[in-house]
Amino acid sequence: MDSEARWSFSGWEANQDEMDVQTLLRRYAQGERNFREVNLSGFGLWRVNLSGADLGGADLVGADLREANLKGTNLSGANLTGANLQRANLIEAKLILAMLRGAHLERAELTEANLQKADLKWANLSEANLSSADLTSGNLMDAILNGAIVRGANLKHVKWNLNQADLSHLDLGWAVMPDGTIHQ
Repeated sequence: MDSEARWSFSGWEANQDEMDVQTLLRRYAQGERNFREVNLSGFGLWRVNLSGADLGGADLVGADLREANLKGTNLSGANLTGANLQRANLIEAKLILAMLRGAHLERAELTEANLQKADLKWANLSEANLSSADLTSGNLMDAILNGAIVRGANLKHVKWNLNQADLSHLDLGWAVMPDGTIHQ
């Protein structure tokens, strides 16, 4: 990998090259938090701590992020298609416009996460905690939500096939529903 920084016109370092896990963790440990547009597709990042990092626009297709600490991490515009985020800590994470198609988010902690316009089609959110999450205008078509906690979440304008969904084990208390009503 070319370790030289590339500077854009705005002065921010771009990380469009593929980076290995050791380099990422070393740079994170040294205090660096800007990893925008980094390519970590298919990498094993099990139990990694990247809380507060900026991974906006990153390529994380098929990455293994099981039990990762991504609290407060910016993943806006990131491609997490098919990524494994089981039991990941995504509290207060920014996932605006993130691609999460077919992602494994079983038992993930997404409390107060910002998932506006995120694409969660075919994602498995079984037993995930989405309390107070903002899913405004997101895509939850064919997502698996068995036992998910969606208490107080904003689901306004969400694309969701409610007619086919099993809502019997879904905690929707005080959630703002797709039509703007509050489920009590």
